[in-house]
Amino acid sequence: MSTELLLILDDKSSLIEYGGGKWSVHADARWSGGTSTWPQFAIDTQGTFGSLGLAFQGTSIAFIGNTPPAQQPQNITVTIDGGTPYNTSYNDPHPQNYLQWYQSPILADGAHKLILDGIAGTSVDFAVISAGPKTPLDSNQKVIVDDDSPEIQYSGKWTRNGDPFVCSENPNGFPFHNGTHQSTLAGDVASFRFAGTTVAVFGIFSWMKIGSLAATYTLDGSPIVNTYSVAPTTPEFINGLRQHQNYLLFSNDSLPAGNHSLVINVTQANGLVFAMDYITYTPSFTSLGSKPNLTQSSPSSESSSADEGPPPTGAIIGVIIGTLVLLCTIFALFIISRRRRRKEKLLPETVSPYNVFGQGTNVLTLEPRGSATSQQKHRLEWVDAAASSATLPAALTPRQLEIQRRMQELESLIAMQGTARSDDTDRQIAQLRTRVNELLQENERLGGVPPLRMPMRYSVYMDFFVMVGACIVWTFWKLNIARMKWNNYLTVYCPATGKPNLRDIVSGRRDLPVPNHLSHINHKVGDVRYLPYPHGSCGPVVVLGLPIGTHS
Repeated sequence: MSTELLLILDDKSSLIEYGGGKWSVHADARWSGGTSTWPQFAIDTQGTFGSLGLAFQGTSIAFIGNTPPAQQPQNITVTIDGGTPYNTSYNDPHPQNYLQWYQSPILADGAHKLILDGIAGTSVDFAVISAGPKTPLDSNQKVIVDDDSPEIQYSGKWTRNGDPFVCSENPNGFPFHNGTHQSTLAGDVASFRFAGTTVAVFGIFSWMKIGSLAATYTLDGSPIVNTYSVAPTTPEFINGLRQHQNYLLFSNDSLPAGNHSLVINVTQANGLVFAMDYITYTPSFTSLGSKPNLTQSSPSSESSSADEGPPPTGAIIGVIIGTLVLLCTIFALFIISRRRRRKEKLLPETVSPYNVFGQGTNVLTLEPRGSATSQQKHRLEWVDAAASSATLPAALTPRQLEIQRRMQELESLIAMQGTARSDDTDRQIAQLRTRVNELLQENERLGGVPPLRMPMRYSVYMDFFVMVGACIVWTFWKLNIARMKWNNYLTVYCPATGKPNLRDIVSGRRDLPVPNHLSHINHKVGDVRYLPYPHGSCGPVVVLGLPIGTHS
């Protein structure tokens, strides 16, 4: 079961009560739902402000729309459930922009009443409510799913883009939750599974370049091809409308209640970018607790970091040290094993060069030609010093077998030498003796220590230095990644929950809906900041620590 459920509430909803005067409705296709509501009466009148009240059920609420112009007040007063009012800012360093300008604290799951006062020049496009496990749902509500949600699976060469969009008539601004997933390559696929009766896909479309896009939307196995193009004669291109936020890419409003599958396949991207911002659908379940778990098991082509907290420095250092110790231990075991094998090679066999069976002393006698016994048949004499008690071993080693074979060949050659006819030439006798000497030398080598190979210490040292160098490079890389992640965090204190040392993101992370422009604020220790979450927020926070590498 998913732990996140966001409900989108249009500015025309009867649940929103606008006060302080008559609010104006501005119709434009670039607004979500086609309209935006704002207190036009308060923008040029000193001391007159608009207000709005909203009764909702859930755990938090956020508002998206235009912030007021720079000459208008940049703070509002907030009252929740009749509690003590507090002031908060729009967190817009360069007004005026289209963005999420308010996020409530995280509240208990249930009914709540929110009142915003002191509004001048601010517009309401839509609100987003975080539903709790017990929040009731009905057919009049719609769920909004950000493009960063793990419920949407991507494959191919999708990229996440956090750049603001630009407009010609309306203020510039940021996509929902400050980013879109973009594709410029045919074959990129995004898939989404949901339980509902309607579905719609929204993105950001650019009228600034001439080109064409095409995508196939396969809903429950039925494909639908939509094309989008910009030509020199396109009115939006001629009028210089630039980019269009909340652009409807695909919709189907007549689905049977139940589980459905939507697969988006980009089939053409000629000069234009397919940029998906969010998906909405009407749920067919009655609460978050009864929402089917339809998240696909196949991983996204990009690594998802949603709901991932800041990296613990201690854990990273521990992993690095543990890895280094493990590598050094493996290397030490390798060296010990290598030296043990070399030592075993250096040890001679327990049998002497002519002690084939490992018992007693075997003596080879070879009488020279011309001696008193030269005319007799030469033989090998085996004199066993321990003949009375010696017993043959049950099995011979390969080396002993080889020595035995050599000795038998020696005996055969000596016998040939002894039985040679008297008319054999000295040359033949010399050849036989040479062969006997060669076999004696070979026999001695086999029974003694074999020739040693060249020492491998230089190769071992090279292996060691390569391993140490790789460990050093890997360690600095991991520490650099950790540093980069920590650069995106502030250490804050949250008065609403009383939990110290919460780390709220201020830029660059797709899993939290914080405007990217917050990264340009000159944060100081003691500042009060408002950092929104996709699931809700702890409300205003006090900065306790600054990101690594920044200065107060």
